[in-house]
Amino acid sequence: MLFTGDYHFFDYKYDIAGYAGQDAGGMAQALFLVVSLAVLVLLLTLLRKTPEEKARRIVGWLGVFLTALYAGKTIWESCYDIARSGAFNTGLLPLDLCSLIMPAGILTGFGRGKVRQMAAAWVSTGGILGGLATMVQLNALRYYPMLSFGALYSMLWHFLMVFMGALLCVTASSRPGPDRVLHGFRFHLLFSALVIPVDYLYGFDFMFYREMSGLPLLSGVAASLAQHRMALLTPVLMLMVYFAMYCLIAGMTALIGNRERTAGLRHAGHKKALTVGGRG
Repeated sequence: MLFTGDYHFFDYKYDIAGYAGQDAGGMAQALFLVVSLAVLVLLLTLLRKTPEEKARRIVGWLGVFLTALYAGKTIWESCYDIARSGAFNTGLLPLDLCSLIMPAGILTGFGRGKVRQMAAAWVSTGGILGGLATMVQLNALRYYPMLSFGALYSMLWHFLMVFMGALLCVTASSRPGPDRVLHGFRFHLLFSALVIPVDYLYGFDFMFYREMSGLPLLSGVAASLAQHRMALLTPVLMLMVYFAMYCLIAGMTALIGNRERTAGLRHAGHKKALTVGGRG
């Protein structure tokens, strides 16, 4: 059952009386996953024949949209935070993995050369990884009811991350194979070069590089490394985990892309055979 308490769509999490994460991990989350999967399959089926350049432009404009959406959401949330505590919530800084979809999406659509190639590769690996992981977990439902701005923002954001990456895969706009992993991970490393110093200098845990907070087993490993004065090995370990996950996502999406290309070749061959037969 969905939470049906007395609240308004744009209410802040601390102002929603009676809500204590009732929609998390239950029917609401299952419904979101089922509907998201159905919509994703429908959209990809309709857009699978989209030309590569057009698919990249779609991703680029979605990157612009997400950037504007992030700015609006940050202003909305900051108004509450500043009114309550008189300070900006630094946790809203766009330094987590899912924030990377903004520059990556824009560069995929409007960038040039190697930078565009790396961005597209990241969208079709790291973008899918971040989107899928959050769709399954959906921590926003721990703080916001499903039918609220805070929850719907998170659901839309991470659905679009998966859609953007999958679109590049089914339209062959991001080439399959080891190069996609390497290019995408290179883009990840560039972003990490900014995030890791921020984490260690200011005590954050963006991208899980300092404490691996919220990650089963790994958070214990990070704590143990810190106790033995080897905390700087934590980002190295996390980078290895990211790389392994990028390889897994690339392998899964390569199978989907290969199936689409095989079907396309069969369809083209069938049409050619009909044409030749008709001429005979």
